[in-house]
Amino acid sequence: MQVLFILLLLLSAVEAGSKMDFNTILSLGLPLVEISTINGEEPWCDTVESPEGCMGQGITNMNKVKGRLRIFDGRDTLYDSGDYIKGVSGMTIRVRGNSSAWSWKKPFKIKLQVGTDLLTRGDEDRYGDKEWLLVKDEPISLNTVIGLKVNEIIGMQWTPAYKIVNVMMNGDYRGVYLLTESVKRNSRCRLDISETGYIFEYDPYWWNEDVYFDTPYTSAPDAKSAKFTFKYPSEDDVTSKHISYLQGFLSKLEATLVNARYISYLDLDSFVSWLLAQDILGNGDGHGSNLFMTKYDDSPRSKVKMANLWDFDAIMATPEAWSQSHYIFYFGELWDSGDRTFKRAYKKKWDAVRDNLITELSAFLNQFANSRTGEAFNRSIIYDSERWGSNAKSLQDLTDEALYWFADRRQWLNWNINGESSVRAMKTNEQPTSFYSLMGQRLRSSIKGVNIIRMSDGKVRKEMKK
Repeated sequence: MQVLFILLLLLSAVEAGSKMDFNTILSLGLPLVEISTINGEEPWCDTVESPEGCMGQGITNMNKVKGRLRIFDGRDTLYDSGDYIKGVSGMTIRVRGNSSAWSWKKPFKIKLQVGTDLLTRGDEDRYGDKEWLLVKDEPISLNTVIGLKVNEIIGMQWTPAYKIVNVMMNGDYRGVYLLTESVKRNSRCRLDISETGYIFEYDPYWWNEDVYFDTPYTSAPDAKSAKFTFKYPSEDDVTSKHISYLQGFLSKLEATLVNARYISYLDLDSFVSWLLAQDILGNGDGHGSNLFMTKYDDSPRSKVKMANLWDFDAIMATPEAWSQSHYIFYFGELWDSGDRTFKRAYKKKWDAVRDNLITELSAFLNQFANSRTGEAFNRSIIYDSERWGSNAKSLQDLTDEALYWFADRRQWLNWNINGESSVRAMKTNEQPTSFYSLMGQRLRSSIKGVNIIRMSDGKVRKEMKK
């Protein structure tokens, strides 16, 4: 009976969308993306559970729907794709994502028939592209906005640009989304790699892809949760030669993870920056954080680089511990490498960003909260919540919580990186042992009368000295 009641509530929330008319949503102040599909066909998909021994929830059988896309800002029409004519005008839209596509509110991928800059930045030659995404946070949050800002502050090789928008499809209000660039090769404005280069992913959803490959690392008995998949070349263009080359290069890289020779194969700064960003964000879902990598070309001098941060559903989730990303993929071995090359670079990167981190994030969040877009976003939260039956917080609450998190997070990272009363692993979860900095320097056991105790589960406990 309870399950039936919940289902009826969800269905009523879905039906509520038809009561939210075009002019009302337009008046909220966010740009409005209006999608009209041929005959009102709905982009849909089937859900699929992971095979035994694998992880995640995926989707399959996504239908690609043809139609027209328009973007409005008040009374101004910013873009009109025109009706669908293959290769001439219009667009196609399909559901994208994995577990995020299991809910009623779907994320989408848009492919235009003629490339353009849907973010209308005034430079079509540079920013024009056919592929765009409608990304959602559910319930509405600032997670993706914050994650992309940290991506920018930390200096990853590319930060996806976006606009916060409202979306209507076939007259039905679908809620608040980020209209954003997709992760793909575009040397002018997205990931800059050559035609002989690669964009690939350490992918826990490999089981839902047609093309994937193993390396010694992913085929080890304790590391079968993910394999490597391709973003570029596309699955349709990947050949056995591509697989063999990348498989061979990564195998050589993996053989050097326990010593400093890995710097011949991987770009140290990008790996350090990616992990530090995850630790700053406190990502509680290591494998769900999308580990995208690039290799500029197929020459020996080209190293593997971490691409950009993506997927921020589980950030601000590890208040007194390293992020889950800290323990997965190559990062665990790099962190524990005996020569400490990785730790030194990590500490250097933190020291370079820590003083400006809170200042930049605070200024960014406060500016957003007081902007025309922020005010429109705050108004739109109510309509999105009504549409999908969620209990989203106000923009002010979201901003305050984020500012509190990052102020506290900066202090925790300082403790654990620079020796301000940090500790390494303890032998028990009851009694404190000696205190050490990241670089192994023994420290006095407390500051301001507080012991920071590392527990056996990787968390910490703060206790007053007796």
